[in-house]
Amino acid sequence: MRWTADLVLGIRLAVGGSRTSWARLALTAAGVGLGVTVLLLAASIGPAREAKSERVQAATVTSANAAPTLRARHVSVSWQGRLITGVELAATTPSAPAPPGVGRIPGPGELVVSPELLHLMRTDDSVRARFPESVVGVIADAGLPRPKSLIFYAGLPDAHLDSAHPATGFGGDRPRSTLLPIYRLLMVAAIGALLVPLGIFVLVATRLGATGRAQRLAAIRLVGASRNQIRWIASGETLTGAVLGLLVGVALFFAARPLARFIEVEGVGFFPTDLLPDPALGALIALGVPVVAVVSALLALRTEDVGPLGLSRAVELPKHRVWWRFGLIGAGALLIVVITAVGSYWQVMADASLAVGLGIGVALVLAGTGAVLPWLVGKVAHGVEPDGIAPLLALRTLRFDAGTPRVLAGVVVVLTGSLTLQVLLGVAAQFTAAPPSDTPGRWVLDLSDRTPVRSLEEAIALVGGVRQVSEVRVVPDEDVEIVSTDCTEIAERLDVEDCKTGSAYLVGPGPAPGTALTVNGQQWTVPKWTVAEHKSVYEGVQALFVAGGADPVLAAVPPVELVVRGDPDASFGDRLLAATGRADRGVTLRRPAGQVELFESLRSGVIGGSVLLTLLAVIGLAAAAVDQVFERRRPTAVLAANGVPPKVLAVSALWQSAIPTALGIGLAIPIGLGTAWLVVPVERFRVDWTEIATTVGAAAVVVLVVTLCTLPALRTAIHPTSLRTE
Repeated sequence: MRWTADLVLGIRLAVGGSRTSWARLALTAAGVGLGVTVLLLAASIGPAREAKSERVQAATVTSANAAPTLRARHVSVSWQGRLITGVELAATTPSAPAPPGVGRIPGPGELVVSPELLHLMRTDDSVRARFPESVVGVIADAGLPRPKSLIFYAGLPDAHLDSAHPATGFGGDRPRSTLLPIYRLLMVAAIGALLVPLGIFVLVATRLGATGRAQRLAAIRLVGASRNQIRWIASGETLTGAVLGLLVGVALFFAARPLARFIEVEGVGFFPTDLLPDPALGALIALGVPVVAVVSALLALRTEDVGPLGLSRAVELPKHRVWWRFGLIGAGALLIVVITAVGSYWQVMADASLAVGLGIGVALVLAGTGAVLPWLVGKVAHGVEPDGIAPLLALRTLRFDAGTPRVLAGVVVVLTGSLTLQVLLGVAAQFTAAPPSDTPGRWVLDLSDRTPVRSLEEAIALVGGVRQVSEVRVVPDEDVEIVSTDCTEIAERLDVEDCKTGSAYLVGPGPAPGTALTVNGQQWTVPKWTVAEHKSVYEGVQALFVAGGADPVLAAVPPVELVVRGDPDASFGDRLLAATGRADRGVTLRRPAGQVELFESLRSGVIGGSVLLTLLAVIGLAAAAVDQVFERRRPTAVLAANGVPPKVLAVSALWQSAIPTALGIGLAIPIGLGTAWLVVPVERFRVDWTEIATTVGAAAVVVLVVTLCTLPALRTAIHPTSLRTE
């Protein structure tokens, strides 16, 4: 068939040309390959999380619904802000199963640890001191959520055998997600904000060398090829670079995959075998990248007339191509408004489908922003006539050049998405920030029913910096919750000044003094109480606070909390847990902001993704800038030969990047902040102008630095040898 011959001719032109053709093909393949590598990584996140979830499920202790085979107690140890989690086990039958990745259940005094925990124990004596048991094994990969997991299995001490719960084995129900709804919303928005510029980068990479390709097509048209043949030849050339880039991307992905074992960002990591693209998404990438490349090349021919007399590029952009650019922004904004109007902001966070719809809306707005920039640059280039020679040359070049605005569109989309995510991250920070404490250095230890309180308090007393320890006993009752503790704790909680031993304070409605209640199996009479002017934190709470020390019935109730007052420094918490761990490793330190670590992890992921895409955009911008200088070397050399100073040409190159950058920043700020304003409630909308200025300034500096890096190529282009022609 004739079209196959034309397609093969295009492939031969791409791979069988001069060194310049090979360099252009290599540049295109490298650009597309980097984009494909990141796309494959993104397509692997879902299967990787599923594989990790399956390992976590396989290691989950199954509660005993039948005859129990073992007893288990979950414990945790904190070390320098990192949480080391584990399970203390004891087999009750010979057939008790071992955890995944573990050869046998450890006995009392024995320990099986993850490789990372073993490394810490060997390199840090403070970690080894918290695990006095003998290490008898290392957990295999099948029993680890991620390569750098800090987990352990220990033999259950006989003293805690009664407090452990019965179990039948491992592989229980899949644990529910602990993500706050705001995180789900943030992740969906981040995916949309990060994938759109990646698509633009891949699209731009396939268009490298487009001017030289159009000149070759004009020469082929001159010797008699039809317009239909030109399209097939152009498809063959573009397809070659895209397919080669696809192969490079696949090779880079599998070459970099083994590094996943050694890389972990803020507690997020996967095994190399986890990173395998979803089949459907992998097929979409394999087919989509070449198709997008070919379609973009064919669409570019619509603005160029490749006729028998040579190449003629249309100066005016077709008017009918404007509507869809603003239509993308309008459709995305309308989708966001409809979703947030039909379901409230809180319903959007709780409903996964609504959150996905919101992410699609954000992606449409960002795609529209990237599409509007080239059109806006063209309008400005045609409507402005500056007085200076350098800006005039820059605007005249921008009239004929859509390559630079297309590449800058990727940077602008990254900037717009970053501005939107900064506001959303600010909203998440409002959910995760710890409430201000009136008494710094107040540490709360949660106890179990079988915790040896006296041994625990003796261990705490040996920690330097401890000022006071308060025991808190809680007795639930149908009428009122009875809380027994010392006056220091009561005064801090209720803000009272007249507390003494035996004093009682009522918060909310409660039983009258003299009412008989059953407490811990004994008869107890409600003492005379005083109504407390409680703080807002106790709004709606019904509780009777009793200053302990004189009531034997309440004193017989085991404490559920120990409140330790001491050094406010974070290291004090680690030293406190190190001391309590020697008495009972099941004691946990209550963190006032339990989601802060998760928020920081998500924030780091968003920032890391933005940095990665910015680097890709910079690579694409540099490659496109050098490509444009090379493609325009002849007219540039003519200008230099006719007396235009090289300094003017260099300043013109800076103007050529500065004008689209300024227009892009002018688009990114209102659209990015406006998108965030549509998503979050008005009362929670906050803008950190320092972060905004820093982000915008960084984007401008990046473009300036990349432009300065192209000046050596410009100096080569204005050399008289560039005037030679065939």
